[in-house]
Amino acid sequence: MQPDPKTALDRLLEGNRRFIAGEAIPDARRVDRIGEHVADQNPFAAVLGCSDSRVPVEVVFDVGFGDLFPVRLAGSVATTEAISSLEYAVSVLRTPLVVVLGHTYCGAVTAAREGGSPPGNVAALLEHIDVGPAGATLDESVAANVRRQIDTLRRTSSVIVEAVEAGTCALLGGVYDLES
Repeated sequence: MQPDPKTALDRLLEGNRRFIAGEAIPDARRVDRIGEHVADQNPFAAVLGCSDSRVPVEVVFDVGFGDLFPVRLAGSVATTEAISSLEYAVSVLRTPLVVVLGHTYCGAVTAAREGGSPPGNVAALLEHIDVGPAGATLDESVAANVRRQIDTLRRTSSVIVEAVEAGTCALLGGVYDLES
């Protein structure tokens, strides 16, 4: 049985406190723990996070195999594919918490702020990023982008909105500070 949204959030925050304190649970990511989830999965939170190598969500929240349903794209953007994955977590897996997680020093947000002509398909990704008002700092741009992605989820995902309205899921945003 899944926890309620508040308990799921408390579990994420407690895991992050352990990670920061250097007190991670030693066997949270033991290889043999994968076997516990062969037949099914029961993640207590879905995280739309950045694909940045410095923010591995299972590590920064000190959880193990099967605990999270991570969806990672540069800039933590809510593309159609990302939204579909989050809807799967909420509707099929009954995940009680969806978190949009941005982070300081985000290269995708920096690239969106700089503009120009990025290579290949990068421009399509950057179109989804909000850099905030003119003159915003990078940290303010990261926060503006998290708000935009949450707004996108609220506008485009009836599955998530209905779960939030029913109280079976919470939708939250946050910014992970790489320095602290």
